[in-house]
Amino acid sequence: MIKCANCGKDVPAPANFCCDCGTTLAILSVNPENSTSQASGKIGDLNGDGKIDWEDFKIALSKSKKYASDKVNDVVSLAQDKMKSAQEKDAAAVEELVKTFEKDVQIERSESQVNREKFQSALTSTIDVKFAEIMVSKKETEAYLTYVDAQILTAKVRGIFKNVLSVTPPQVEAACLLSETILAPSTKDKENNIKAAIGIAGGTAGIGIVIGAIGSALGWGAGIIATLGAWFVGTSIAGPIGWGAAGLSLAVIAGYFASTSNQQTDTERFLRVLKSSIVRAVDAIWLQYETELSRVVTQADNDDEKK
Repeated sequence: MIKCANCGKDVPAPANFCCDCGTTLAILSVNPENSTSQASGKIGDLNGDGKIDWEDFKIALSKSKKYASDKVNDVVSLAQDKMKSAQEKDAAAVEELVKTFEKDVQIERSESQVNREKFQSALTSTIDVKFAEIMVSKKETEAYLTYVDAQILTAKVRGIFKNVLSVTPPQVEAACLLSETILAPSTKDKENNIKAAIGIAGGTAGIGIVIGAIGSALGWGAGIIATLGAWFVGTSIAGPIGWGAAGLSLAVIAGYFASTSNQQTDTERFLRVLKSSIVRAVDAIWLQYETELSRVVTQADNDDEKK
């Protein structure tokens, strides 16, 4: 039931106006989404010794310090904008509603969620800025990523996890390999990447959501995503014998990663796949590595506070 602000009568929740006095009611339903804020920072290149400059990622990570409060403010702002007309009629009711939204958002967002999203935000920021650095060095007629460029970007991602965990989790490695497959120059190269991804991550917990993220970014249908996810698991168990299971083969799977005739389009497809699959890979590994990854987030916040 909703109480009419004009006459105080109780009105059934679905109603848009008071049945007693006819006053229009202020009704709002907001479902905050867990969006990822974009951090920013200067991202360096591979060092001469092949190691990733760890300070780059920490710079990006520290920019997410106020993410939690910003998220609450965003949701409150959205509520206020949508309620603008109602505010003019009943400011008190709107203020109470906004307070409820803020309370709900704070309850839903645990410290673990905030840390995970900060880490994911820093990852996508690192990819975006590194991409920009690569493009700046290119001629106008070559404004697209090559296979080598793709490998440089995925090396940056792998290096972040190696610095934190000393290893690259198989879900992350699979996301990198399958992202590179989009810009692989030949069908053979694509097949080799797919085989490597299966060998490293096939059957691993969470590989399904990584495949789902890739499929969504490339526009696959739900059926293809489900079939390919099952194929990855089955092939990892059966080995090469499983490559022809369910009527699929390496050549067929490679076809799903086929390049288009437009290099700029393929560049955009690669970036979408890399960022979305890496974010979902972090979701998949978070429970296993939460302590280590959260420690990095906390340290970045502490360092930022000291400045």
